[in-house]
Amino acid sequence: MQLSLILCALTTVVVSSASAADKKPADAPAQKGRIEKVDELGLTLTLPAGFGDLKPITQTEQVRAGWSGRIGASAFNIALFALPDAEFGFEEPEDVGEFIRDDFRKRVDASFAYEQTELLQGSFGYAPYAALGYGPTHASDGETVDGSYFVLGGLVEGKGYSLEVIAQPRLDEAGDKLVLEFLRKGVAYKGPVRNPQWTEAEVAARWAKDAPAKLQKKMEKPVRTKHYIFLSDTGAAKQMGDAMEKSYAAIQKMYPFPEVPGRRLMPVFLFTSQTSYYEFFAQAFNTTTDEAAATKGVAYGDFYATYYDAPQDPVHIHEMTHQIFANRLRLGGGGSWFQEGVAEYICTRDNERTDAANLVKKGRHVKLPELIAMPSLIASGADDVKEGNKAGSLYTQAALLIEFVRESKWSKDKFLDWVHAIGNCPDNNHVAIERATKAVLGVSLSELEEKYVEYCKKR
Repeated sequence: MQLSLILCALTTVVVSSASAADKKPADAPAQKGRIEKVDELGLTLTLPAGFGDLKPITQTEQVRAGWSGRIGASAFNIALFALPDAEFGFEEPEDVGEFIRDDFRKRVDASFAYEQTELLQGSFGYAPYAALGYGPTHASDGETVDGSYFVLGGLVEGKGYSLEVIAQPRLDEAGDKLVLEFLRKGVAYKGPVRNPQWTEAEVAARWAKDAPAKLQKKMEKPVRTKHYIFLSDTGAAKQMGDAMEKSYAAIQKMYPFPEVPGRRLMPVFLFTSQTSYYEFFAQAFNTTTDEAAATKGVAYGDFYATYYDAPQDPVHIHEMTHQIFANRLRLGGGGSWFQEGVAEYICTRDNERTDAANLVKKGRHVKLPELIAMPSLIASGADDVKEGNKAGSLYTQAALLIEFVRESKWSKDKFLDWVHAIGNCPDNNHVAIERATKAVLGVSLSELEEKYVEYCKKR
């Protein structure tokens, strides 16, 4: 289970219309449920007796099964969606949950964030685990809680599936427990299971898709380490792999996450020359090799790409942190300030953040509301300013903010909870970030700013 916010227990409400199943004690023996099979996905669902009488909802091209009903005072819907990989590009179960969450933000609640996430090991699909996320939904003011939303994401061959439960008003504690029991234990899969080490055909297809044209016939034999697969035109992948595994361990120590059997190795494109890397970058991002030359490595989607030069260069652990936050921690939100902050913090020393602390002491730093609102620190800091390069300064200020929350006596015990809460927030969404900060650290963003300034004055 990932560290995250703890759901607040609500007072159980018993209403006259609640069924006997709704009223049973939480520790009562589970009653045999209703079995529903979805053969085309290889899934069997066991709907608990506590859901009471369920009415089927209309099936569509994407909705393969669904029901509506009541739990206590709340009306709820269950819907099983199937989405083709060819259209949506899912690689992992978490990709499905994140896509569904982002779509929910667009349609219903712009500030929605999973308050808790879990990875569930078992026979959930082509990948032998599923991703579960859930949290309260909010009215248009972003503050009033008006419902509960649960998503279980999984993969079957050629498709991603999501099993969603939405309830209004918010479920009470007993209702939460009933839904979570269903999602954790009520899904079974029978069918083929993937090879997480990548097949040779998958390797060849990925190289053909992403490598520069002139390198199509120059791929070396892929090198697999414990957590990475190297797609490369150089024989130095083994040395790079050894260095990256050490950095992986350092990142996992600072930002802990579980090892989950069945997760695919993360791909690394490693090139012999700078020129080949620049051509890869320009092709991947539809830009110029001149822009690529401003970088030494890049993490995007599931991959990290670089050229073989100095395996100990701090740029590698910085970009690896981005790759791990996206593909292992699955904390890709918050915004550029947060993503660059956690990556820059791990690759810099205390004394490298001293100039940023001095800016804060003098009140010349970028205040938190402005920093949080920046879509991109590097784009926002493209021009030089008196205190030096603004882009570099913004990165260091973001790293200093992470240092402050991690190392301050009042907040260090809650640091990891805060990281998970912010990483699950929509990018640059002040309402969600303020709400998460209050819930975990007990302070508003303005109060956090005050403590941040005081910390730097004493640093």
